[in-house]
Amino acid sequence: MRVRFDDQIVMHQQRGGVSRYFVELVRSFQAAPELGVTVDLDWRRSKNEYAVAAGLGRPRGRWRRRLSRVVRRLPSLPKPRPDIVHPTWYSEGRVPSADGPPIVVTVVDMIPELMPEFYAGGRPHDMKEAFVRAATAIACISESTRRDLLEIYGPLEATTQVTHLGVGPEFRPGLPRPAGLPGDYLLYVGDRRKYKDFGVALEAFAGVRGQLKDIELVAVGGGPFRSPDTKQIQRLGLADTVRQINVSNDSLPAVFANARAFLFPSRYEGFGLPTLEAMAAGTPVVVADSSSHPEVGGDAVLYFPPGDAAALGTQILRVLGDSALSADLVARGIARAATFTWARTAEQTSDLYRSVMASGRS
Repeated sequence: MRVRFDDQIVMHQQRGGVSRYFVELVRSFQAAPELGVTVDLDWRRSKNEYAVAAGLGRPRGRWRRRLSRVVRRLPSLPKPRPDIVHPTWYSEGRVPSADGPPIVVTVVDMIPELMPEFYAGGRPHDMKEAFVRAATAIACISESTRRDLLEIYGPLEATTQVTHLGVGPEFRPGLPRPAGLPGDYLLYVGDRRKYKDFGVALEAFAGVRGQLKDIELVAVGGGPFRSPDTKQIQRLGLADTVRQINVSNDSLPAVFANARAFLFPSRYEGFGLPTLEAMAAGTPVVVADSSSHPEVGGDAVLYFPPGDAAALGTQILRVLGDSALSADLVARGIARAATFTWARTAEQTSDLYRSVMASGRS
């Protein structure tokens, strides 16, 4: 099967879960020819760190971006017709033609539809519903996302299949501590805005700080602290114990592996890749009991009611104060994470492609 991936996500996202998913999918197909998937893609110029690191593209400069916009408007040389088209995002004007090959679409979450109050400036998923309506088959990255998709959009002509994400072998216990990190820290990773509830993590940390000595809260990524973050940190008296840092993709596994616990208070995730990465790295995890979190964490993590800072604080104290519980969570997390691999993601996706080909639908 020849499957064409467009360049939407690698031109749109510098780093993040969606672009990692597509890069790992391409790498897995290339590493497993027995799956019978030939990938057709043009990522020669990309802003995406994962694609560049995987050798699937080179960094693009500003003049290259302008040139790419011009080139896309020009007639292109004919390419072999793919058997399936798999768009990588939902941008306006990029919905594949209905006269072309069957379309497979990945739905990563339904956050803009479920939480429109956070997107007054417009929906960031652009034309997602148009892609979904045009699809022959839809890959949902969790059963939670699949349920939300069907509840919001109603009955669909396309078949839907759950295709979980994976975690690579670079996330493992025992990695040396990267320079610049405190000796003892709790970890938060990624964006801090809107439904991510970073403020809940701050409130919880402030509530337990008096019982914890020499421990800090480290927020990785998400950019420098914004004004709301800074004001809350100052109000809670945490200026000396909360820090934000940026790390490379290569350093991230070691950052996970050396944390005392990973906190994921987000009230909604389409999958929640950081939970998987933390478990694989041998770090206890505390997550909000919502959306896809239980689907990923199972019985290998601790839960708290979304938005409940006091309950999150209680779980933090349990992890840090009970060495037997912490060791049990580590062992359970490593074992559970081992069942989520990118090879498995590729296998499930190739199964979906074959079902599309066998159906003869377009």
